[in-house]
Amino acid sequence: MMNIALGFDSNFAPYAAVTIKSILLHNKGVTFYLMYDNLKKSDIKKISSIIDSHNEHYHWIDMSAEFNDLFTGSWKSKTLYFPLKLPSIVEGERARVLFLDADTFVLGDLTNFYNQNLDGYYLAAVNDYGMLSDLKTDNKLKLGENTVDIKHYFENIRKWNNTDMQRYFNSGMLLMNLDEMRKNNVEKEMMDSLKSNIFAFPDQDCINFICHDHVKIIEPKYNFMVLFKSTWNRLDEEYKEKLMPYKTEKERPLIIHYLLKPWRRPQDDLPFAKEYRQVKTMTPYKNQCSRQEIFQCRISKHGTYLRLFNKTIFKI
Repeated sequence: MMNIALGFDSNFAPYAAVTIKSILLHNKGVTFYLMYDNLKKSDIKKISSIIDSHNEHYHWIDMSAEFNDLFTGSWKSKTLYFPLKLPSIVEGERARVLFLDADTFVLGDLTNFYNQNLDGYYLAAVNDYGMLSDLKTDNKLKLGENTVDIKHYFENIRKWNNTDMQRYFNSGMLLMNLDEMRKNNVEKEMMDSLKSNIFAFPDQDCINFICHDHVKIIEPKYNFMVLFKSTWNRLDEEYKEKLMPYKTEKERPLIIHYLLKPWRRPQDDLPFAKEYRQVKTMTPYKNQCSRQEIFQCRISKHGTYLRLFNKTIFKI
């Protein structure tokens, strides 16, 4: 049996549905923990029907009373904090849970990955290659009421040096060793840290802050992040070499993480977008399109295109 958790609201329900369907196409014996806030009853019914059709199990967890009044940065939704509560949500001895963001997409059997050795670790995760790229910029971050330089934030506020950042991981995929986390009161430590810190990347920085010395860094195939072109171009060559086989679809990652959203950019340009579209047609949201999916237009030095209903009218 595998425990898999997601957290989302109605804005992300159609994309969570694709994530869930992609899991079910390749995996059996799954129990879902679906954490939600501001979710319509119709969304609960639609997503439940997907899981019911595969005869798998699920729990809906109402998180509306949690994480109120916390800083959420540019994300605006408190759903990003939901994985911090998983040690107390998922019960059982020798328990673990795979947390996935609702913009991920699963391409295979998760069994061996899920059952890997996590002795002595709180969790397994993948380096945040996008963040390593952004550290080369003078990008500004929102920090409470203030704005700070990204390098100043990590070096002077978080006190993380280059070696620390080599262990900085992305929180969109977390394989959590709940026994080890509960034994060391990790959930309480994370909750306490939110009271005494303002994190620029709220959930991700909090989890990194507490779990830094107890994370198993694993290969990018388990959280292949689809990056913006400018972010990709700044990556060190050694990182590009690791990621290129998945970017060009020469190899299949196990989990794709669409930081560059299929519903906001021409899907033709995104890895494994054809499969993503196919899986969406298998969900109750197959005919539901975001504004970006209906109409996409761009005229700039980075590209010129016009797309209607995900069909390219012209592209230069």
